[in-house]
Amino acid sequence: MDSEPIIRDLVLANGVPSLTSSTETCVELVESDKRPFGHAIVNTRNDRVSDPQDLVNLAKQIETCDAFVRANVSNRLQVLVNQMHYLRQEAQRTLMKARRDDELNHCACNLVRKAGQIYYQYERQTGQKYMSIMHPQDWISNIKNGICPHRFLGAYRLEYDNSWTRQPTDFDDGLDDPLEELKQQKATDMKQNQKMLEFLIKS
Repeated sequence: MDSEPIIRDLVLANGVPSLTSSTETCVELVESDKRPFGHAIVNTRNDRVSDPQDLVNLAKQIETCDAFVRANVSNRLQVLVNQMHYLRQEAQRTLMKARRDDELNHCACNLVRKAGQIYYQYERQTGQKYMSIMHPQDWISNIKNGICPHRFLGAYRLEYDNSWTRQPTDFDDGLDDPLEELKQQKATDMKQNQKMLEFLIKS
């Protein structure tokens, strides 16, 4: 979503000059008082601006101030827009994870599930999804034809708050990863391996 219309609308709604406005700059001078504090000025010719260039310089200074004000407002609004985009993405991610956790909690299972245990989700040809403690490799090792009888959907660890965390396996190729948990896990593993290598090299 383009953030420029949002910033422009916010600027205009709050009376801040538009970022693309080209209006002429008006210089407002302090009102002169011929009788300050009730005393008459002897020579009134010296209470006016004598050099016309001063008005030009003052107008340029005001234009510079206006440009800085518009730039500051634009930058701050851009930060707020970016934060709103991030919060929207986090809200969508939270809802997606809640739906996924709810589906896993209601998934068919013949075992009493325990927190901290990793469970593997499969789908039968009938369309039924179920949870099992058998790793896909266990199916391959124990069956004559050496293939898993049901489609593997992913490995999940049951957390103590009854949420689920995706676990990487060697059978994840081609699986959906809408929350990008597997990518994040791989990135974390790579960072940990890099730190371990640096530690071994230093030692």
